[in-house]
Amino acid sequence: MKFLATGVAAIAGAAVIAGAAAAGVTSIAAAPAQPQAQLAVFGTPMPLNPVADVPTAEDLYGVLNGLANPGVPFASKSYLVENGIGIFEGKTADRLMKNAVAKGLLPLNFSVADIAPNGPGVASANVTASGPGMAPTTQTITFVNQGGWKLSRGSASQVLSLFSS
Repeated sequence: MKFLATGVAAIAGAAVIAGAAAAGVTSIAAAPAQPQAQLAVFGTPMPLNPVADVPTAEDLYGVLNGLANPGVPFASKSYLVENGIGIFEGKTADRLMKNAVAKGLLPLNFSVADIAPNGPGVASANVTASGPGMAPTTQTITFVNQGGWKLSRGSASQVLSLFSS
């Protein structure tokens, strides 16, 4: 089998050389490889399109305002958090939200700044939350793209901690 494969390769190579000679080519040489330019900052390659996988501020406001809406139970907010919200987590979050309403901490206002990619399908932003009876609090929040932008599981806990103040 090896002999057959070698013979076929030799015949194909001879056909290329014969075709080149018939066309008047006197020399066959490979073109020198052109060096490839690569964008780099301090030796780290830069992505060709660095903003391709970054949410807009509007995307993030939608997630944050949806999560902070006291009129919607957390069982209906699973689409806003990475890997959803479990029954126990939802009940705990509903209790925190109810206490925040009773303390007059809602509604919350959000300000989003410095949205940046943080890996494939991951972005972070500095989010400032403020509300009645609550001083502005800034946290770095992580969002993941799972068919739409959502809070990472860890960041959902950070946001919920705002309600226990």
